[in-house]
Amino acid sequence: MIKDLKNIFVLDGLRAKLLLIICCVICYVNVVKNDYALDDDFAFYNNQYVQMGVKGIPDILTHPYYSDRNLTFDYRPVASITFAIEKELFGNNPHISHGINLFFYIICVLMVLGLLTEVFGLNIVPAFLTALFFAIHPAHIEVVASIKNREELLSFIFCLLALFSIYRFFLQPTPKGRFVYLLFTIICLLLSFASKLTSIPIFGIVAVWLYFKEWHRQPKLFYPVLGVIGIVSALYMMKILSISNRPIFDLENPLALYTDLSSKIGTTAASLLFYFRFMWVPYPFSFFYGYNTIPVAHIEDPVAVLSIFLHLAILVYAVILFFRKDISGFFVIAYFISVSVYSNILMPYTGIVSERALFFPSLWFIAAACNFVYNKVTAISEKTSNTPKIALMSFASILLTVYGVLDINRVSQWHDTVTLMGSDVKHLSNSALANYFYGCVLKSKAEEQVDTAAQNRYLAESKKYLYVTSSVSPGYPYTYFRLGLIYRYDRYTPDSAYYYFKKAYTLNATLTEVAYQYGRTEYEFGDMKIASDVFADLYQKIPGDTFTVFYHALLLMKTGHPAEGHQINAVMMQMAPTYYQSYFNEALYYQMTGDTDNAAKNYETSVRFGCTDQTAYRYLIDYYLKQGRTDDANRLRKLLL
Repeated sequence: MIKDLKNIFVLDGLRAKLLLIICCVICYVNVVKNDYALDDDFAFYNNQYVQMGVKGIPDILTHPYYSDRNLTFDYRPVASITFAIEKELFGNNPHISHGINLFFYIICVLMVLGLLTEVFGLNIVPAFLTALFFAIHPAHIEVVASIKNREELLSFIFCLLALFSIYRFFLQPTPKGRFVYLLFTIICLLLSFASKLTSIPIFGIVAVWLYFKEWHRQPKLFYPVLGVIGIVSALYMMKILSISNRPIFDLENPLALYTDLSSKIGTTAASLLFYFRFMWVPYPFSFFYGYNTIPVAHIEDPVAVLSIFLHLAILVYAVILFFRKDISGFFVIAYFISVSVYSNILMPYTGIVSERALFFPSLWFIAAACNFVYNKVTAISEKTSNTPKIALMSFASILLTVYGVLDINRVSQWHDTVTLMGSDVKHLSNSALANYFYGCVLKSKAEEQVDTAAQNRYLAESKKYLYVTSSVSPGYPYTYFRLGLIYRYDRYTPDSAYYYFKKAYTLNATLTEVAYQYGRTEYEFGDMKIASDVFADLYQKIPGDTFTVFYHALLLMKTGHPAEGHQINAVMMQMAPTYYQSYFNEALYYQMTGDTDNAAKNYETSVRFGCTDQTAYRYLIDYYLKQGRTDDANRLRKLLL
């Protein structure tokens, strides 16, 4: 009986998996209560192809991940296909989506345990500790809590499947068996990359691991695997580069404006120090980092110097362990390879740093730390007593408890976009875009409100954070544009709207939405010449926009070019035959040329299609009175009042 009780506490594969599942559920189950948040809109409920359900899958497979007239993201069809299937089965249900993300995360954690024990040969205890810390580490909350980040989970799963497959490739005794696993490796890699390029460093990691295992001494096996991974990775990257048009802006990462080597090395060092610190102390959290949250550092800056020496020391020691055949050395090198993509050394990374960027690198970091510490403590305990082991387990328990509390609290903050941004923006006073995003979200929230007091409260908060953005980055035109929209459409204070639209236009006259609003305010304030110039320029850029064509034609007439305005208006008549604006312009042209009957006819049509401009009503009232049509005139007077 006592022997049976002792066996209960023996850690084996099944018990380890059950404990990992329980820990994942405890820490993340509340995510199922959450709504959509942050980027879930363009990934799911506002994605035109996903919203078609399974019928949208062909479009998902043949189009970039996201594109508009200015940007084109890379190719990530795998997660979008799961969203399309989910939409077909369950509709737009964020709770189902979150539940599926949690399921995929549990799969990731269980695969980590299997990878460490089967492929890397770790003892069950350090493997379990690694998987446990991986499961509970707060750096992963964003990946679990954001529906959009299912792409990270799927990329991770397929990448680990590829590692399993590579390992089994070398164990096959027959060419047929090796061919099957090589083919499976290729498929898994392609699916991983097509989920997201998180796992693109896999080529370097596999190369180092195969060398560690001394499989390079079997060139007939070594080179095919390495060659296949290298070719697949290179071809996929070439494909991505050919379709992607995603520039990095300075407010996302100031390195977009810096080209000197000192800034690149210094900021890379600062980024690596952020990741190193966050692996140990994952707090505070931020939904976005961006400009000035991690200031640009030069190579001689103290932070950069500290980081360079720290990481060089760790890397040198890892290389020593590697050649001593200590797997911890390999894990550290794998961490450096995987985190390099997000460290700004190769290219500026969106947002400078991010928490989700640690998802793949954290596997190797945690594995290195757990395996190294466990082996050292075990060695000491064998020479002395079990006290070091007890101390280690006590420390691990405390750390895991703290991480678990952080997980549960952070998951609740991810309830929706407002709760998420509201919880983070308090410590993001240096992030221009974080405050800008939150200000925009609050503006949208205000416009959803029926209660005037609630609307005013949200608008006041929106302006507050937009003002913060303007103080952090005074040269960002969209801040003033958003403030102009608030004052024009929500506060109905045209003077303030004019001030902010003009400021935004002065900062960047090439932004079409800014130019449109500025041109309208100049027209309404009576400066027809400036307004006409603005819309003439806009017409060259966006000749297919009906409102631009309307104002361009209207202003040509009002600035003494009725024939040219009439010609432009004819274009609008063809573009939008049921828009009142084109008939209003047509009436204005006939009014200016003295054709009262045609002017009245077109004013009547514009009113029928919804025109509310008093010019049309007054002209028609006067016209009807002259025609003796008193009843028609009185009818319009009532509408005018």
